[in-house]
Amino acid sequence: MKSFALPTLLATCAPLALGLGACTQTDDEPAALESVNAGLTMDDEAPMFGDEASFDAAAIEPERAYEDALASDPAVAAMREAPDGAAYRAIVLWGQMPPDRTVDVATDWSGAFTVNRGAIIVRRVIGFEDRTDALTPRTSRSSVEFTSVTKPASDGLVISIFDPTPTSAEALTLTYTGAHGEARVEVAALVEGRQTLVEDAQGNRMVAAAIGRVVDGCEHGFLRGRWHAGPDGGGAFVGVVTDDDLAPVGHVRGLYGTRRNGEQVFFGKFIGLEGRFRGIFAGHYGDGAFAGRWRTRLGEAGALAGVYREGDSADDAGVFLGRWAERTCNVDLGAGDAPR
Repeated sequence: MKSFALPTLLATCAPLALGLGACTQTDDEPAALESVNAGLTMDDEAPMFGDEASFDAAAIEPERAYEDALASDPAVAAMREAPDGAAYRAIVLWGQMPPDRTVDVATDWSGAFTVNRGAIIVRRVIGFEDRTDALTPRTSRSSVEFTSVTKPASDGLVISIFDPTPTSAEALTLTYTGAHGEARVEVAALVEGRQTLVEDAQGNRMVAAAIGRVVDGCEHGFLRGRWHAGPDGGGAFVGVVTDDDLAPVGHVRGLYGTRRNGEQVFFGKFIGLEGRFRGIFAGHYGDGAFAGRWRTRLGEAGALAGVYREGDSADDAGVFLGRWAERTCNVDLGAGDAPR
């Protein structure tokens, strides 16, 4: 028996959410949203919910680990281990968000990311293709140069940032310099939530988010995927859950919509790579942001928060990007301030 009790809204809207076809809404949606965890069970599943094709169809950009030569640099190691220093893990994505397959002209993002002090280490690359995308050999601890061309999807990097003097009066900043000009953001703002560095009329965006140094051993990371609207305000989402290096640790899929009392709620089931139940993500969403709690069979395990952009056609699957963490990480993701 299939243990993932998928409500009718998700079952009927999933093809559209993944860019595979039409979506219809049924009378079962309100009942699903009113029920405990929207009817999602706490049973184990097959890997990828037994539906690898749907996750492949979601076209979540592939990523791979990157061996940064400067990771073993003695000066970088000293910054990383400094007892009074600060460390951050950040994800930066750029391209069409969501992908617009009608765009015929490629966008050149080639440029550099620079911090005003400390060091940057590249951990992973996202969506890089050998023909158009590459990191320039590192020559500076504080700057990463790269080439990248997108059409219509996205590229990105996962980076570590080490700040040897976090008590400095000058804020630690991350700057992008490229064909779009220069964009600067304080790293502290990235920890508070996703920030947009670049946005244009063609739907191109560069966004970033970060997590500060956390307790060793506690689980935390990012989640990203597709967030798609149904015809009457509800919808479905599907994505990958990663650690802070963006290495996949599991998958999530679920639904969202408005309850009879007006609450805008979402529910998603989180499973590990082998299908083991990891928890229910549940919370509120609205105005492009979501926040909620991570619940397991034993109770509340942590929190999650992020941003989304709805898609509304077979070629516009929408996107979401967020962060998650165990309670023991002592990371404030703003789940208590979820939009309602």
